[in-house]
Amino acid sequence: MAIGEDPSPPDDEHVRTCERCARELDALRHVVSTMKGPVPEEDELLTPPADLWSSIGDELGLRREENSVVDTGGETPTAGKTPADSGRPSPSAVRALRPRRLQRMSVALAACAALLGAAAGSTITWWVTRDDTTVSATDGRRLDSLQANSAGYARLTGGSGHRTLAITVKGLPRTSGYFEVWLMDRSHTKLVSMGVLGSDGRASLPVPSNIDLREYSVVDVSVQPYNGKPDHSGDSIVRGPYAG
Repeated sequence: MAIGEDPSPPDDEHVRTCERCARELDALRHVVSTMKGPVPEEDELLTPPADLWSSIGDELGLRREENSVVDTGGETPTAGKTPADSGRPSPSAVRALRPRRLQRMSVALAACAALLGAAAGSTITWWVTRDDTTVSATDGRRLDSLQANSAGYARLTGGSGHRTLAITVKGLPRTSGYFEVWLMDRSHTKLVSMGVLGSDGRASLPVPSNIDLREYSVVDVSVQPYNGKPDHSGDSIVRGPYAG
């Protein structure tokens, strides 16, 4: 699904209703879009840890053979060593392999999934959303970031009849529209608009007493165009359970 293949109906339904799988799919889609992007200059490439390639091989159950033929993109490995043994490919080897990277997308994603496992949702989300903005833990629970460079926090305060949803979002994307705050159920099929996010990325919104928070336990912030339609645009920035 991350590389654009159509899922089976059961798989599609599962991803739409499983928050963990939906987060992991979003993270892997970001990997795909990054690999499809412009090729970085050689001095922009980061050197991976020395044990990365062997760790991926071990996780996938691959065996290294001393005399096996290794595709090095036209470069000759150091005598007696495979690229996995030497720790990392050289930048020129990476650039030589780059034209074939899209054909090997499935293998790359399988390696990512095996290496990261259950941590993919949190670790990759941190990687794509990190910024220099500091947000206090008192702002609430960290929401899942659905767009790069965005981070959100939400907290529910007060008791019955005087409940308030406080939300903070950093790294808002540019838009000619506005940002709307929603409460959703866990399937993301039922939703109620709470109000509009302020220009500073913050909002403190009253929550009506007749909204069952046991059902509407997820907060979502979307980018909305000025088109006169009250529906959710389908373009979410952050989403997740709130604190409180």
